[in-house]
Amino acid sequence: MKSKFLLTVALMFSAIQLFAQERTFKSMGYDDASITGISGSLSYFLKVKPDDNIDQSTLVLNIRASQVLNANNSFVVVYLKDEPVFTQRVVTSALDTLLTVRVPLSSKYLQPDGRFIKLRVLAKMSISDEYCKDIDNPACWVSVRNSSHINSSLQEGFSYQRSIKEMIQEFNSVYTPATADVDDLMAGGLIYTIVRQGAASKQVYTATYSSQEETPAGVVCGVADKLPYAIKQSLPAVSGGQGLIALVPVNDGISNRFVLVVTGGDNAGYKKAINTLANNKRLSSAFTDKLLISDATLSSEVFAGVSPLVTSLSDLGGEEGFLEGIGALRRKFNFSLADFNAMPTKLSLHLESYYSALKTDDRGFLNIYLNQNLVYNASLSDKSSFINDIDLMPHLLTKFNTLEIEFRFHPGSNICKDGFSNFFASINTKTSTLTYFGEKDNKFYSFFNFPAEFRKKQTKIVVSPALLDKVVASIGEIYYQLNSPQKSNFSRLVVPPIVTSTSATNVGDYNLIALIDRQDPFAKRFDNMPVKFDKDFQIYKGLQGSASYSVNDFSGSGLGQIFSDKGSTILMVTALGADSSASNAYLSVVKNFSTQLTEIESNVCIANSNGLSNYFFKAPDDNSIVSYSNNTSAFEQFWSAYKYWVLGLILVALLLGYIMIRRRVKSATDSVV
Repeated sequence: MKSKFLLTVALMFSAIQLFAQERTFKSMGYDDASITGISGSLSYFLKVKPDDNIDQSTLVLNIRASQVLNANNSFVVVYLKDEPVFTQRVVTSALDTLLTVRVPLSSKYLQPDGRFIKLRVLAKMSISDEYCKDIDNPACWVSVRNSSHINSSLQEGFSYQRSIKEMIQEFNSVYTPATADVDDLMAGGLIYTIVRQGAASKQVYTATYSSQEETPAGVVCGVADKLPYAIKQSLPAVSGGQGLIALVPVNDGISNRFVLVVTGGDNAGYKKAINTLANNKRLSSAFTDKLLISDATLSSEVFAGVSPLVTSLSDLGGEEGFLEGIGALRRKFNFSLADFNAMPTKLSLHLESYYSALKTDDRGFLNIYLNQNLVYNASLSDKSSFINDIDLMPHLLTKFNTLEIEFRFHPGSNICKDGFSNFFASINTKTSTLTYFGEKDNKFYSFFNFPAEFRKKQTKIVVSPALLDKVVASIGEIYYQLNSPQKSNFSRLVVPPIVTSTSATNVGDYNLIALIDRQDPFAKRFDNMPVKFDKDFQIYKGLQGSASYSVNDFSGSGLGQIFSDKGSTILMVTALGADSSASNAYLSVVKNFSTQLTEIESNVCIANSNGLSNYFFKAPDDNSIVSYSNNTSAFEQFWSAYKYWVLGLILVALLLGYIMIRRRVKSATDSVV
């Protein structure tokens, strides 16, 4: 009876999910955003799926507002496709600051391509009875939370034909065979990367299927002979030497659903399908549910660093649009130094912006912040545009950076009497650019060198055979980070080939990223490895030659280290503790490859808890902070274990010898007397 009840609940839940889906702003890549001052606005482009019934869907905005706003003078206006559609007063209390705005959607608000809805949220606020009295009042604010979402209903047909890439990015799970080989590992890693590229904050679930009876729900990889029976019987005909990427319906005996399959008629065809996954241009232009592939090769071209490197603000995701309001009006741009092995020697911003002319008593300023540090300030008086080159300070840079451009406007002193109008400005993101010059000398390899070091020279990924079914997520993270530079080549991905450690014979001319078992003999090839993890070891901090603390319990942790060996750069990862094949240990380290934000020289990382807990440190070339329990001779081990006993016995022997000699001397003296 209980099982029937649970089954009924599960079916009801599935039915609810079928007719209503919640898609948050966070899943679309948006953070929480605020409007400060008496007025301002925020703009969004919200993703619409082809099976969304927009006419039956609802936009839900979760807004937090200042507790002291005057409800009579404070309101929020929602614009869709630049048309005002909804207005609501801001009514909050000291205990409840959340305001929920629900706006019915309509297909007439879709952008011409049918894939987005343009949303603009405008706020007008005051605390007193007149807006002019609150021009500089910091208590005037509202915040649009990224928990805001679209409640979408599904329709049977499709409003537009998706590309293969768009279809992949709608899933969040990847399945590979339990008997995986390097092809399955590469396929799973590439799909993981493509899904993450759709929304960086998206969590991707990886798993294996082991029997012909299983029917995974997500993106399924594997040559045709390995696929579950329910999927195999739904596939279109695939000949030998052909690859296939297709959306197919399956029935698992309970429900019908769609899975996306990456397969081939044989191993050669399967590799062609995998190579197609690395070709972004081909995936993005394939507007079909079924892609048969007769020819596809994997490029081995490297991406050498270019100096100077010029990138526009639009390349950073900057959107065109007006900034309008009173007080601080900001645009934020995020950029990384993934193209560089070290900090650039110079960073220059070329900014082109236009704004409304200021009246005599108005005050206007342009402020530029680099990682929340004010690096430039200029007055906006007596002109209506700002076009200039600004040198930014390289010492403020980290691996991941935030550039904020702020227009700060304050109306004149008689605004309550004379009235005022909003200030507006725009930034030309296509002609405004960031230019990087040179690189500082890099004499020590650290995690700051990833991923640039592995993009400029041909690289191979080495995996222990026992890990092929366990490190799909780790390979996906590596591919994702390798393909997250400042200026991406959107035609294809950087995809180092994968080889097993037992077949990695001719790798001397390559940079290597190795995910290996702790006892894999492959690690013994490298003499310069900072920590030789095949032995039991301790990491300690020395104070005048003595150990002030030591770390020797690494249960559940992963160990990553980067070093140079015979002209190649090696990045090696293993799992420590009792289970040296724990997949989470590898993923924990890989997620931290790019978290060394500054040039602090750290070449060893220990991490666990899915990357949330980590410790970076520098292991010098002389390995002075690493000690090994089996790195001593038999005599040294005996001395370390029994030295106090030996010293005690020697002391007793000396004392007994002294007593015996004293007795003999006394006896000889007595006989003479």
